Amino acid sequence: MDSDKIKIWGSRVKVDALSKVAEIEEAEKDKMRVKCKKIVDHGINVFINRQLIYNLPEQIFAEAGVMAIEHADFDGIERLAAVTGGEVASTFDHPELITLGECEVIEEVCSCLRTPIMKSWWSEKELFLVLKMYYSG
Repeated sequence: MDSDKIKIWGSRVKVDALSKVAEIEEAEKDKMRVKCKKIVDHGINVFINRQLIYNLPEQIFAEAGVMAIEHADFDGIERLAAVTGGEVASTFDHPELITLGECEVIEEVCSCLRTPIMKSWWSEKELFLVLKMYYSG
């Protein structure tokens, strides 16, 4: 979700008016809206991402009733996919080709180390999974 964010501070853009920069930013936001819509169109209610999720996509997901979880570690996502019967997706153009996982409960708790942990219980296989979520900073 962070690869589409335009990084104006780290690039040079030559324009004849400041309004052109605003147009570029709006075009980037439109691309992000389209990408988020593709994700939401999968019929999900939770989206787990390995990277940072910026405010705009987080807002789009919230408005669509999708919980967004960021900074998940790769091994945890692989285990979560295996336990829930889903698969890890990197492209979202064809929802019919992606198998979604299912679980009954997702909750966030904090340990004494202040590391958020996501717990998922899937009753059919009676498996319990702990996926550590790391904050940057």
